[in-house]
Amino acid sequence: MALPRGDEYNQAVQNPTICFADSELKSCQVETNPLGLPKPYSGGFTTTYKLRGSNRNWAVRCFTREIKDLQQRYQSIGNFLSQNNCSFLVDAKYLQSGIRISGNYHPIIKMNWLDGEPLNVYIDRIYNQKSSLEGLLTEFTNLVKQLENYGIAHGDLQHGNIMVKNGKLFLIDYDGMYLPDLANLAVNELGHPNFQHPRRTAKDYNKYIDRFSAIVIYTAIKAIITNPNLWRKYENGDNLLFKGSDFANPSGSALLKDIVGYTELARLANNIAAICTLEFSKIPSLQEFISGTIASSTQILPQVTTVRSAYLVLDGSQRGQILEHVGERVEIIGRIGGSYRGTTQYGNPYVFLNIGTFPNQTFTIVIWSEGIAALNDRGVTISNLTSQWISITGVVSTYMGKPQMTLEGASQIQVLGSESVAKAKLNYRTVTAVPRVQPATPKQPVKEEDFWDSYLKNRPVTPTPTVQPPRVRLPPVTTQPSVKPTFNKLINESPSQNSPPSKKDSGCAPMILGAIIGGLILGAPTEGSLAIIGMLIGGWIGSKLSEWGILQ
Repeated sequence: MALPRGDEYNQAVQNPTICFADSELKSCQVETNPLGLPKPYSGGFTTTYKLRGSNRNWAVRCFTREIKDLQQRYQSIGNFLSQNNCSFLVDAKYLQSGIRISGNYHPIIKMNWLDGEPLNVYIDRIYNQKSSLEGLLTEFTNLVKQLENYGIAHGDLQHGNIMVKNGKLFLIDYDGMYLPDLANLAVNELGHPNFQHPRRTAKDYNKYIDRFSAIVIYTAIKAIITNPNLWRKYENGDNLLFKGSDFANPSGSALLKDIVGYTELARLANNIAAICTLEFSKIPSLQEFISGTIASSTQILPQVTTVRSAYLVLDGSQRGQILEHVGERVEIIGRIGGSYRGTTQYGNPYVFLNIGTFPNQTFTIVIWSEGIAALNDRGVTISNLTSQWISITGVVSTYMGKPQMTLEGASQIQVLGSESVAKAKLNYRTVTAVPRVQPATPKQPVKEEDFWDSYLKNRPVTPTPTVQPPRVRLPPVTTQPSVKPTFNKLINESPSQNSPPSKKDSGCAPMILGAIIGGLILGAPTEGSLAIIGMLIGGWIGSKLSEWGILQ
């Protein structure tokens, strides 16, 4: 059975008493945005909703893509939690008959809602508070130690899956988690590329898969403690300083070149550069990374030239494509065509930024008062975004059938500077690690109706142009009424009676003969409607045969 779309989940959760089988969820109300619509959170292969109950709140994770062995995975996690006092994991329960849509039940994950902040949001708030960062670093180091002591791994350690509450760290999203009794299962995700080793593959599934991510997060926090300005310089809303391209090409990384200049960071920077050259199985533990010096690989490995994209990149002008991803986290590229400012019924300001022109906009960026404040704190003037090419990352939602995305943090949106940069991001769905020559012929734009055909068949989104055979161009023909054809219309001028015969004059017979034959061939089956065209073609063929000496 196919899984529901994001918009179908959005519609269903508005009526918890009807859509949920679980008695606790039936009595809850879904969290909504200022428009009164469900507020989706996205992570991995799920759309998550916050359900508010009388005594406690729940996180309900609804799946937008099939995850193999999901029930077995969460049964194993449940058994682990019941046998171990693991303070950094949140109780999660798999419900096979979870949410009902169109008469059919689909599985969900029911978890206690954790009122905390994602790691990057927390760091953004305290990046210039050294003591808070040092406490965070200690807490993270202890978390990694506990994972290693239990012999388990999260599988996707990154800013969005690490929550901070009262200075304590918690992990969420356990879809790719490794436990010993799951060792025989296949990997269902490779983790966020801004936190993963460039040579991680689907074959890598064991208790060591978090090692590189832990090294990245530790080094990033340590670097911010040393120089808080690095946070503003390299943070992009979807990373902790590092990007996947830094790992694919460490010698060309601007960040590594920056931090290697600090005495307390130099060895860490060199260690990361060395680890990027190793096979995935040779990555050291966090403690070995902190205390030792890592040597580069002596084995020549294939060069990594590209990094997979963290999210699907979509054209903001293609409304139909975007609507297929409601409830998913994606990256939208487009040009801001106009804006609208207003106030809510409570007097709070808001701004709508449209890709396209109202009322025919194809995508809208919704900025409530919190988002306006976040942009102001970063010195971003919203009015200056009009006519700019931008990139925005977030969860797609809809209002009155049109796609939109809420901007909550300033780092969600990036100004691309030019149309050429925007098209490059759309044409090349991966992050280039090293400079490469651009193709001489630009890729052709993708039509909306062609996009999904190629996407679902796992082919490149942009089709490769094919060379068409040359087409014969005929002279324009004036449409004639369907009457019996007359041959004198083919002759523009009759030769003068006094003119001496010439070679061209003597060639009229083949042309006339060809016209007669062509008119008969095309005219007979079409009741004369194509006779004129047949006569023209036949006359032209006859004249050519005459010129070549085949007919006289």
